[in-house]
Amino acid sequence: MEKITKQATLADRAYEYIKKMIITGELKPGQELPEEKLAHELGISRTPLREALKRLAMDALIELRNLKPAVVAAFTSQDIIEIMELRRLLEIKGLENLTDVEQRPNIDELMVNSERQLQAVQEKKVVEFMDLDQEFHALLYQNHRNNRLKEMINNINSGGSRAFLLLSDTATDSSKKAYEEHLSILQAIEQGDLKKAKQQLGVHLDNIESRLLKYSTQEEL
Repeated sequence: MEKITKQATLADRAYEYIKKMIITGELKPGQELPEEKLAHELGISRTPLREALKRLAMDALIELRNLKPAVVAAFTSQDIIEIMELRRLLEIKGLENLTDVEQRPNIDELMVNSERQLQAVQEKKVVEFMDLDQEFHALLYQNHRNNRLKEMINNINSGGSRAFLLLSDTATDSSKKAYEEHLSILQAIEQGDLKKAKQQLGVHLDNIESRLLKYSTQEEL
């Protein structure tokens, strides 16, 4: 049992370390991630490293390849359009759970998350904000009875978080805007106004797509 716990801890640390390197731009899109070299740099064996790489692949941060090293994932305008289309379909549909009191999200948890978002924005901690952003959206559907819907939303939001990295130098400003949009969604939920909550979520998702496409188009020129 001790060994399993130790390996899981090492995998978590490797996951966070590589994730931060990708987010900060130290690892570039298309860059290979040789297992032997990474394991040596991290001072761990390949077993926890491979577990970390699998998690990073699920987050759409890297791409796993047969018989070749994994590579840091790249995002195109088409990727962004497809991700945001799915997010609209899943998340806006998911908010219909507000009509059922038992399925409504925990307002207190959302408030705490929002306060932490603000702190991350003020301290310009983009990596931390990204995690809180993903957590905020997960909290919206935490009590939804459809577990498959929740899982799909969480998975697609991982890809959305990866796309957020494209914002690069504008990430701090985009974080502030996203935080303000989250507050609008939360306010509508507090008021029990399903229609307004859906509208605010739709505006938020549209703005995310607009910001991402603006930056992505510049990068692809």
